[in-house]
Amino acid sequence: MLADMPLGELRIYRPELTHAPDFDTFWESTLAENAAQPLDATVETLEYPVERVRVMDVRYTGFGAGTTRVAATLLEPTEPYRVATGRFAGQTPTLIIFHGYSGWRGYVSDSLVWALQGFNVLAIDTRGQNGDTPDHQPYPSGSVVGHMSKGIASPETYYYRYAYMDCVRALTFLRDRFPGAPILLKGKSQGGGLTLAAAALGGQADLVGIMPDVPYLCHFARALEVFGDGPYQELVQYFRIHPERYEVSMRTLTYFDGMNLAARINTPSLVSVGLLDTICPPSTGFAVFNHLASATKELVVYPFGEHAGGISAHDEPQFRFARACLAR
Repeated sequence: MLADMPLGELRIYRPELTHAPDFDTFWESTLAENAAQPLDATVETLEYPVERVRVMDVRYTGFGAGTTRVAATLLEPTEPYRVATGRFAGQTPTLIIFHGYSGWRGYVSDSLVWALQGFNVLAIDTRGQNGDTPDHQPYPSGSVVGHMSKGIASPETYYYRYAYMDCVRALTFLRDRFPGAPILLKGKSQGGGLTLAAAALGGQADLVGIMPDVPYLCHFARALEVFGDGPYQELVQYFRIHPERYEVSMRTLTYFDGMNLAARINTPSLVSVGLLDTICPPSTGFAVFNHLASATKELVVYPFGEHAGGISAHDEPQFRFARACLAR
């Protein structure tokens, strides 16, 4: 069964980037606006029955209107892992975890496998989805139920401009709390797309590795041609009702396309794809991987993986990759 191209074609699939000429200028302006907005972070210690971790509820002000408070969970191990050598020697790494579409930051137990290895872990809610983070940003015009078409008439008003900057602000929080420490990023599906966005936009001097797993929000033009299920359907519904808005909307999406952002990323990267994935078609993941500017990058292909990718089989490649990044 094929969900996309044959594997041999996928390995060399490197379509042209689609971003507009003002792509970099748009993001520089957005980042400057973000930097001028106070974070106002708070940290509250929570009781938790596992002695080897300290658990905290984190809140910080999201990007934009100023009233959205992003919720996150921070785990700090009582027996931290220390980097042995190099410029991060003696420091404890932090892993940021981004969740999938319509999900949430998860239970503390979902992040324990990393915290018990000695990593600090920050798991973040995406605004307006299924966690404790609201979305108070006003979006002009209507949209299909969901988030994919909110504010899509312009990159300045699009939903993911705010969601991406919330991820960048998570990096700011960590740099304030653990100055000079190394950071890794991971996430599955939408979380993989947010991983790419945070790496491309949030500064890479202290990023030692990223792990986007079956990434969503990538190569939109191709995804809309071949997807079979999932939230890309929101865009189809929107364009069915508003065909006259297709061109301007697709231009907006190019600013948020993980394929276009991948060309800005030089951090070591571990990417995964499932060849039977009909939600994030494998060609979109290969397009991202083949455009990554990283000198060190690995692609794990799961021939019989659907949108879950390698499921738990992918945990150990991530563990090994993270340790290798910290050992470099």
